[in-house]
Amino acid sequence: MAIPSSLSEVKSRVKSKAEESLQSPKKEEQEKSIDQKTTQSTPFDKGRLGAVLEDIIADYKQQKRLIESTLLKQPFEVNESTVKFFLNGELQEHRFAQLRPELIGVFRRKLENDFVEIDFEVKEDAVSEESKLYTSTDKLAYLTKKSPALKELQKRFGLETDF
Repeated sequence: MAIPSSLSEVKSRVKSKAEESLQSPKKEEQEKSIDQKTTQSTPFDKGRLGAVLEDIIADYKQQKRLIESTLLKQPFEVNESTVKFFLNGELQEHRFAQLRPELIGVFRRKLENDFVEIDFEVKEDAVSEESKLYTSTDKLAYLTKKSPALKELQKRFGLETDF
């Protein structure tokens, strides 16, 4: 910045500074509107999230982060901009809580949505008692439901499950 040589030059500089200060709030408003435009809120659905999730799982597998990739294979649901994962136990809950901030950043970047939130809920395995196959008779009954040809083989060869 040069030192003014005359009084008229000082007056003109003061006047231009005053005009700039009047225009500067307009510039700040424009910058704020630009900042608001840079926040992204691209809508997404379960299908798009699933594709992004597959990419993240593949990245984790390459990095040998198998626990994290297993966590991301858990069932999930999407409500507007919130993704809720359903975890199986306290161990998964603890690890997921550590992973959550990183996931939020990755999801926001890949989904192009700055409002994505990640939540989780621990659900005990809701496996029904009938789906637990303990005896060989139960196992055979389950397999014959699945493949009727097994019943024919059992009759043809005279096979029994009990000894």
